[in-house]
Amino acid sequence: MHKYVVTLTMVLLLALRLMAQDSVYLEKFNRERIRTTKTAMVVLGGWSVANIATGLIGMGQSSGEAKYFHQMNAIWNVVNLGIATAGYFGNRKLNPRAYNMQGSIKEQNKIEKIYLVNGALDVAYILGGLYAREYGKNQSGKEQDRWKGYGSSIILQGGFLLLYDAVNLTIHHRHGKALYKKFDAMQIAFTPGRVVATLNF
Repeated sequence: MHKYVVTLTMVLLLALRLMAQDSVYLEKFNRERIRTTKTAMVVLGGWSVANIATGLIGMGQSSGEAKYFHQMNAIWNVVNLGIATAGYFGNRKLNPRAYNMQGSIKEQNKIEKIYLVNGALDVAYILGGLYAREYGKNQSGKEQDRWKGYGSSIILQGGFLLLYDAVNLTIHHRHGKALYKKFDAMQIAFTPGRVVATLNF
């Protein structure tokens, strides 16, 4: 009986020590994830502001298909700017100390899924833009200019977002690997009559 009490005590002490070490690691990990997400929102916001500005100027200085191209660029990026602003300030409120192991994995999976889903939507945007241009070829006058101009804009915006989401997915995926590697290095095995704790460095 004494043997099992000593073993259990040792396991608990080891667990507490690892938890203390892991809390420091997890805070650093989550802080980096939040920082990366905020940086991504700044990039998206910068792209949006640039497109809104050039779109509004272009609308006033062009006509025909080009006018509608600039118009859609401005309209599209009003939405993007709203997403970027909400995303940036939403992440500013997050506390990197608030996540345990399970919470950290959950948030990591969540951010990767968001970029994966967005990537699929980006492909759909590009295909939609191509369709709009093809449809515009069968129109005439102002309607042709509108469809082709809007289509070209959507292709551009979808292409940028596809690159943006692919880069951010890659960054977050690489960052997430460190989390799994960290905890895969710790193994606690229970066998008849003994408990074996292994740490790999």
